[in-house]
Amino acid sequence: MLRYLGILSLCALALPAWACPAPPVAELEIHLAAVNAERRRAGRAPLSLSPELGRVAQAHACDMAKRGYFSHTSPDGRNMAERTNRAGLPRLCAMGENIARGQRDVPSVMAGWMRSSGHRRNILDRDFTLVGFGRADGPNWVQVFARPC
Repeated sequence: MLRYLGILSLCALALPAWACPAPPVAELEIHLAAVNAERRRAGRAPLSLSPELGRVAQAHACDMAKRGYFSHTSPDGRNMAERTNRAGLPRLCAMGENIARGQRDVPSVMAGWMRSSGHRRNILDRDFTLVGFGRADGPNWVQVFARPC
């Protein structure tokens, strides 16, 4: 019995190392407001927050943090389209993804993305109607943009 409790205790201690919680709701709201403020300044329609895209973004942020890579394509070759398909999302007619590493908060990561032409293009793209956000291990950020067909 003591051995069982010891093993159970070790497993419980290890869980936080494997856990990769989603950002708090307040942070998601700040992130959405920041994206939509940029879109409003550019005369674009606001995006809606998608929990499904958020799960895809969070899973990618966690995977990058856990496996120590920084890329739109995972070490096993999965890209954003494959990640959304694997998550069971309906067919998407437009998709985009922004990733970042090292910024401490939403204003910092948004400022960096807006200074980059490719990231800025994703944030302001007229084709997108939905967005999801992920952040893992502090500085690993992911935005996933989409429009369902």
